[in-house]
Amino acid sequence: MKTVRLDQAAAMIPDGASAMVGGFMGVGTPECMIDEIVSQAKKSYGDRQRHCVAQRGIGKLVRAKLLGKAIVSHIGLSPAAQQQMMSGALEVDLVPQGTLIERIHALPVSVSPRPKPSS
Repeated sequence: MKTVRLDQAAAMIPDGASAMVGGFMGVGTPECMIDEIVSQAKKSYGDRQRHCVAQRGIGKLVRAKLLGKAIVSHIGLSPAAQQQMMSGALEVDLVPQGTLIERIHALPVSVSPRPKPSS
């Protein structure tokens, strides 16, 4: 396994990529990576996280206006997310937490590679 610097890792993320960010109200969120994504102004289309907190986690991406869509179970702690959602600048899919977790569990099935034809 090759180790890369944080700036190199963030540079590998193409604009328009979808990302799933872990954490609960900012706890367990990869803050350094999010800071680097913000500094490189990476534009992400979709993001999945349980909560959006104003000063941490994806809240930083929202404030920098780098998200086009957020799939979350709560945005009440992020005034910027609320404002962007109400203005139409940010598409927000508010999902009950259990449903969000089941969607995450189903991701490997929905993104699995196509089966190869048998010979």
